[in-house]
Amino acid sequence: MRRVAWGLQARCDSSWCCLILFLFSNSTRDARRFFGISLLGLIATVGIGSVVGSVVGNYYAVFVAFGVMFIIFLIALLTAFITGFRGFVNALPTLIEELRGRAPLGGTEVPPCLTRYFGGRATEVLGRLYSRSLIITFIAIFILIIMSGGLALWLMIGPSLSLNELMYAISLFIKEVSTALGTSVDIALGVLGVVVTVVFSLGSLLIGSDAAGIEVLGMVRDVRFHSLTWFSIAIILIIVSIMLPPTISIVLIAPIILTITISLTTYLTLATTVIEHMQLPRSNQGD
Repeated sequence: MRRVAWGLQARCDSSWCCLILFLFSNSTRDARRFFGISLLGLIATVGIGSVVGSVVGNYYAVFVAFGVMFIIFLIALLTAFITGFRGFVNALPTLIEELRGRAPLGGTEVPPCLTRYFGGRATEVLGRLYSRSLIITFIAIFILIIMSGGLALWLMIGPSLSLNELMYAISLFIKEVSTALGTSVDIALGVLGVVVTVVFSLGSLLIGSDAAGIEVLGMVRDVRFHSLTWFSIAIILIIVSIMLPPTISIVLIAPIILTITISLTTYLTLATTVIEHMQLPRSNQGD
């Protein structure tokens, strides 16, 4: 599977294709195995379910099974995507201008498309990675929440409903969610705000705590202000979401806050690695 990813990566003509395939090929073996099993399960569910549904004449169970498998597939995809960032730890010395000649590559192959689209100054490279991580993670989490909510609604309303009954059930479901989950959503958002604050605080304290040199200090400054900007956005979104109906907060605001938290953690991890490499002596090259 990893060789297939490298073969496809050689034909990539866009930064998105190159990044996704590089992350997938450098994810952990368990993550790739989980993704492969979930993909096979999703395909099997569609194939077997269509046959069974046509024979029985009822697609309710098929849709429920498809929803469950699709949620598992999204979780596996997100897991492979996040764990794939470990490949950038060894690829950074090739991508970032400030690191070239400072640290060994570590045996990781860096495809030309990755260097072409993501090579440059440290802050530029990390910024490109962060923006793409933000978009991909948001799409995955947004679809995951929508599918989970749709599956829960489908299980509640049952198999045999007319269009009018379905619309009434949806409106009733939204009303019940807004009434029952109001306090729970506020508490969850408060906890999420604490998590974001801890991530930002620890990141700001740990990054560049022993920085030495003008180049490293400039890098630390840029990383801290980048983190502060997105931390402020996350806190503002949490405050706004508390004032909104719970359904809107769950469907729209919560995925954005979760995305910022995951992407910011990944960004700070890569930034810490960059700063550590920048402080290594130039003679420290892998012999």
